[in-house]
Amino acid sequence: MLRSAIERSVVVLAGSQGSGVMLTPRLVLTSAHVLRDREWIRTVHPESEQPLPSRAVWRDEESDVALLLTGEELVDPARWALSRLRWGVLTAADPLPGCQVVGFPAVQRFGPDDHLEYDQLTGTVLPMAGRIRSTLVCEFDRAPVAAPRRGESPFAGLSGAPVFAGAVLIGVVTQVPMGRDHRRVEAVPVRRILEAPGFPHHVMGTEPGHVPPVLESVLPGFHPRDEQFEQHYARALKTRYRKIEIFGIDELGTTETNWDLDTAYLSLEAISASAPRENVPASKAVSVPRRINELLADRPRSLLRGEAGAGKTTLVWWLASHAAGGALGHELAELNDLVPFVIPMRSLLAREMAFPAPHELATVAELQIDRVPDGWA
Repeated sequence: MLRSAIERSVVVLAGSQGSGVMLTPRLVLTSAHVLRDREWIRTVHPESEQPLPSRAVWRDEESDVALLLTGEELVDPARWALSRLRWGVLTAADPLPGCQVVGFPAVQRFGPDDHLEYDQLTGTVLPMAGRIRSTLVCEFDRAPVAAPRRGESPFAGLSGAPVFAGAVLIGVVTQVPMGRDHRRVEAVPVRRILEAPGFPHHVMGTEPGHVPPVLESVLPGFHPRDEQFEQHYARALKTRYRKIEIFGIDELGTTETNWDLDTAYLSLEAISASAPRENVPASKAVSVPRRINELLADRPRSLLRGEAGAGKTTLVWWLASHAAGGALGHELAELNDLVPFVIPMRSLLAREMAFPAPHELATVAELQIDRVPDGWA
């Protein structure tokens, strides 16, 4: 499945060839100057190799960004499930090393027909270098080997490419500044994009259950540490909650008391308790049981009620372990790679404590894990 943020990069073909980043399977963020006022726009994900007709649903010339909507999904959701994209903003003036730009520059073409290939460029974001212009400046760790053609930038085609700090999107490339020996690119920060005039926040909700972007703070020295801890946390959570205790099933034998939820999970059904419709008496309102996966897909906040043994605990454990491992199918793909916090309420009573503070969540969940980094949650 497409769980890695860097694999969201796509090719944009319009007035010129550029790059872009998938926000959803049909929505792409790119640089506006790539389009050059052309109505003929095609977007293609390299994994599918199928250019899809696209149209600009919004563009802002001042920030040089645009949103494209494709006629079909760029990737098959049954095969490639996109997790929720994380958005970030720099909150310190110190350099931010370890950033990545992923796109399709001219220097990376190959073969006699100049086929496109991904390029993955690493570097340091310099917050002060573009502060007056509200621009994100990324200086690469090394210069490109050579320009592909005389007079052409080796990074032609990189416009619209995402700039990532780990798994967090922090900007979109707009140009290569002169006089820097092709060692730098400039990008528009995501905060400026989201605050641009007329930005259609409603289109971000075109996918079921989608939640509008929440900006994370990205701090030098912290995001690599936090990402490393999150991987450790995910492994600990999956180990703790991947098995469910089974009672009263003789076929398990005398020594087997639990099943692995990776293989033993049975699809659960529930009845939606939606608000009553107008002019429909409550006595005549009929709710039909639906699969839990379908019910949760368009409900970012849910309360699940059921009698003892109905499967509530099984569902929570299954969701937590699969989300932590990025293994949920396309209906719930937006939960993949998020950070689940499991809070067994009865354990709070046993510990004689009120609702836990953020730094206590891992302990309450009974995870075998090192000390939680300060400020991580």
